[in-house]
Amino acid sequence: MEKSQAKEKLSSLVEATRKKAPIPFSPRDAERALSALLATDDLWEAVRLSHAPMRFLCAFWEQMIADGLLSATDGKLRFTDAGRSFVSALEIAPAREVVCDACEGRGVDFRKLFGESVERFFAICQNRPEAIQDYDQGYVTEATTLARIAFAWQRGDLEGKEIIVLGDDDLMSVAAALTGAPKRVLAIDIDERLVNFINEVAERESLASLKAVKHDLREPLPDDWLGAFDTFLCDPTESFVGFKAFVERGLLCLKGVGSAGYFGLTHVESSLDKWSRIQRFLLESGAVITDLRDDFSGYVNWGYIEEMRSWDWLPTKVVPKKVWYCSALFRIELLQKPKVENRRLEGDIFEDEEAATT
Repeated sequence: MEKSQAKEKLSSLVEATRKKAPIPFSPRDAERALSALLATDDLWEAVRLSHAPMRFLCAFWEQMIADGLLSATDGKLRFTDAGRSFVSALEIAPAREVVCDACEGRGVDFRKLFGESVERFFAICQNRPEAIQDYDQGYVTEATTLARIAFAWQRGDLEGKEIIVLGDDDLMSVAAALTGAPKRVLAIDIDERLVNFINEVAERESLASLKAVKHDLREPLPDDWLGAFDTFLCDPTESFVGFKAFVERGLLCLKGVGSAGYFGLTHVESSLDKWSRIQRFLLESGAVITDLRDDFSGYVNWGYIEEMRSWDWLPTKVVPKKVWYCSALFRIELLQKPKVENRRLEGDIFEDEEAATT
């Protein structure tokens, strides 16, 4: 296949995919998807390496299969002869990874700060409540949680600080309290199972600084939480409304200029168009992004994989065996009093056009 023909073919693939998946994506997203398939034939690994919304990926793969460029069986995606000729003509290279084995690419060695608390945290997590689909839960690996807290500690956002965790199936509040560094740690969650578990851990482990409270983030915050914390931590749902439900609340809790917040954001459920809307929202709200570590967080495969909406989109179905769902870690810092209101949030906080795991 000639290069000009391949470019025309790519354009037609992208246009056909747009009709099936009405979400923002670009030819560059398509190139990343092809690059991932040159590096692996495992469907879930291809999702991780593509750095593109899952809804787009599945529609793109289906179109490639229809055009005779790709085959899909037993969880494997393989180029046909025509597909190999196509990507060769486009001069696309396989996706490359040069990840540090020690820190798994995070740039943080949490064991240098946590010491014996590492094993305590791993032991505590053995009896944690399982993730449930009702609240779009899916918790990260223990190493991810510890690395998040170590990163915040390194940035001066933990020691001697008052911390609030908004939604805590990752048990970040527990990891933070185990360090003994924060002055106070408050976890809030809608899931009573998690609230009870965290409070039981606080009592059993003698973590006097730690407390959990049940609260629905769609509802306004109590007055005594407003402007009361130095740092907020959260892992929001990824509809734009859901993201704001978490981060707006976090901003309202901060004491003022110089206070910091942390959150995660994926490529699987958030297009770069959504990333740009989120960045504008942060700037308009009085905050600036100071750090962004892509693929920082890896998520344990949850038990409802076959019930999530994207299962029906897959061209071949097999339950993943390795970590495939990853998110970037963002740190933001307040430059001025946050321009957000403590009001009830309306709308679906769990789903939008790009949602894949609900």
